[in-house]
Amino acid sequence: MNLFAVASAIVVIFGSAATTASAQLLTVGPNEPPAPLVREAFASPYGRLLIAELGRALRADADPACLTSKGIAVDELSSRGEALLIKRGTQATETAMALVDIAAYEKAFAANAELKSLSEQPLIKRYLDIERPIRLAKVLDFIFEQFDRYNTLRRIKIASVSPLATGKNELLSANPAEAAEDAADAFIAANKSAQIDRFLALSEQAADAMQGAIDKEQAMRIGPTTFYRGMDLDLAELCIGKRQETDPRP
Repeated sequence: MNLFAVASAIVVIFGSAATTASAQLLTVGPNEPPAPLVREAFASPYGRLLIAELGRALRADADPACLTSKGIAVDELSSRGEALLIKRGTQATETAMALVDIAAYEKAFAANAELKSLSEQPLIKRYLDIERPIRLAKVLDFIFEQFDRYNTLRRIKIASVSPLATGKNELLSANPAEAAEDAADAFIAANKSAQIDRFLALSEQAADAMQGAIDKEQAMRIGPTTFYRGMDLDLAELCIGKRQETDPRP
């Protein structure tokens, strides 16, 4: 995974991401705890759809004899898979955020207190409610895309799950980001004010500061096998094994 991809993942999830037109989304800085963010993402409609896709993949690829020996019912696989990806996805997100040098970020962006204060204002809170699905979707895309890449690299015998890897229109079209971006742009256009202009400007500055504070040397070495190290064993507990050299990749 290259530096640009790592930086983009961190900034998009925890920093600002450009919408259509000139709008800039909230930058929460590196202070939003990953665990509740990931749980919220998985509880969203888009998250539920991706978990259903994960459940289908697990049911199709889990070894029946192994499931019987472990006493795992097929209809348990979806909930077990969800718990696994919430746990591992949280760890992956924490690993990504650990690449940010907090001291460097705070030095480069001195207006964090002002940005936080602005985010508590009623107008900005309404905007944040509108843009929230974008951030949650980016969290889910990061977690599931890294999951698929890990399984490919480690030759795990399970079908791809992420919308990007599967190419399934029902998954791609369910991503709420585009609609939320349009709604955010419309909200900004209808609520022009010095307050929201200042908020958006600070959001962009904070995102730039966050990207500049990423440990570039470490980011160049990080990737799916870092984010999900040892997940082979977790998946084996769900009776998902390794591909043989002769097995086709679905």
